[in-house]
Amino acid sequence: MKTINLILFSFIIGFTSCLNDIDNYDAPNGGVSGSILDSETNTPIPLPVSGSTGVIINLYEQNTDATKSIDFYAKAEGIYENSKVFNGEYKIVVNGPFIMPCESNLKINGQTKLDLVATPYSRISATASISGTTVSISYKVVPTNSSYKVTSIFGLWNFAPGVDNGQANQAGKKTGENLEGTIVFNLADDNNYKSNLYKIQSNGNKVYVRMGATINNVVNYSPILEVTLQ
Repeated sequence: MKTINLILFSFIIGFTSCLNDIDNYDAPNGGVSGSILDSETNTPIPLPVSGSTGVIINLYEQNTDATKSIDFYAKAEGIYENSKVFNGEYKIVVNGPFIMPCESNLKINGQTKLDLVATPYSRISATASISGTTVSISYKVVPTNSSYKVTSIFGLWNFAPGVDNGQANQAGKKTGENLEGTIVFNLADDNNYKSNLYKIQSNGNKVYVRMGATINNVVNYSPILEVTLQ
């Protein structure tokens, strides 16, 4: 019995020592945040929703033996943030719906702000109006180069704030024919609206809409618009 107790005591001491070793690692002492700005308008470029369809930010640590990047998602509003990064020198790369990858070098020292600049394939403006449960989106798509061909234009709605062309982030989709026009969602006839009505009502009768346009198999978006049904 003494032998068993001695072995158990040794195991506990060893296990506790391992935990102390783990706890002794330094926590990240810096972070980075900023906007991804349109090179012409100097406003954040609307992006897909964070997640499987989102835009990934890659941070590559410089002048170390690190071989893997630190990856995290940008937000649909065209902003990004990672508040838990070790101080040091990095290269930041963003492969989003831009003509060229957006990248820069930076030195992180505490919570560091860095705005990046890129050029989208198109700029999309949109406004929404409501009549009862009918939502109309008036839009305009402007390619950033006259040689670019827009291959699809579409409007989206969702009962949740995240809206993009991924199946998980839309409740309805309609295509447009022209670079400028109006898309109408008659939600009263929409089965997704009917089946999610309790969610919409519990959220103050709010739904969310946005426009998208495809060029070179890349989708640019308008900002997400919040509308309250009457």
